[in-house]
Parts: sequence; C-alpha cells; structure tokens
Amino acid sequence: MKIFGHPLHLMLIHFPSALFPMDLACSALANYTGSAQLLSASYYALMGGVILGWLAVVAGTFDLLTVMKNKPGSIKEALIHGAINTTVLLAYTALAFLAYKKHSSAPHDGPLILAAKTLLICLLIAGNFMGGSLVLKDKVLDNH
Repeated sequence: MKIFGHPLHLMLIHFPSALFPMDLACSALANYTGSAQLLSASYYALMGGVILGWLAVVAGTFDLLTVMKNKPGSIKEALIHGAINTTVLLAYTALAFLAYKKHSSAPHDGPLILAAKTLLICLLIAGNFMGGSLVLKDKVLDNH
C-alpha cells in the first residue's frame, strides 16, 4: 500500500516505535517523581502509539500481499515479523484499555506494568529489526 509512491506501512511504523518507548520513559519517570504531567504524557503516548500501530498493521497486511506476490521466499520472515509486532500491539492495546479506565484517577504504573512495558519494547525492537531486514536486505517492497 503506497501513498505518493511511498510505502504507507514504513511511514506509520515510526510512530508506535517512538511512542511506546516514550510511554515507558514517561511512565517510569512519573512513578519515580510522582509527576501528574509525566503520567499524562505517558497516557497520550500510549494512546497515540496504539492508534497509529493499528493503522500500521492494516498497511502492513496489504504489504504482505506484495511480499507473497513478488518475494515468496520471504513470506515466513514477514509472517514472523507481523506476528511479533501484532502481539506487542495487542498487549499495548490491553494496557491502553486499562489506562483509559483508570485515567481519571491517575494512579501510577506499578513495577509489574513497567517490567511488562520493558519486555514489550524489547520484543518490538526484535520485530522491527526483522521488518527492517525484510525491507533493506531482502528488498521485499521492490517490484522487480
């Protein structure tokens, strides 16, 4: 799926890739300092990452069709990449739902949630590395 000749998935993935670590950083700092502003920043980074992440999944699904057509040898890696990142996004969606329900009372994330977010960021990095390899090394989005 392209817009003005550029792959939409590649444009969208940068937002959750930046907003989820920002959520973790703000959440950890809010937990440490007790700052309501950092907690709010964490909440909005989380929500933005989830919304734009789902848009990236939709665009990536259309790109998967291109991979199946042009580079069938890369389909396994593309499916693993998609599975990892979609799993991370599902977990972040659950965290966003919980944050939405408690946002008005604004309690800080506890150590368990911070540890889960850290693990999710590590998985996101692994999934994004695979996606980058597909684009840069395997050139899955080239039409040749």
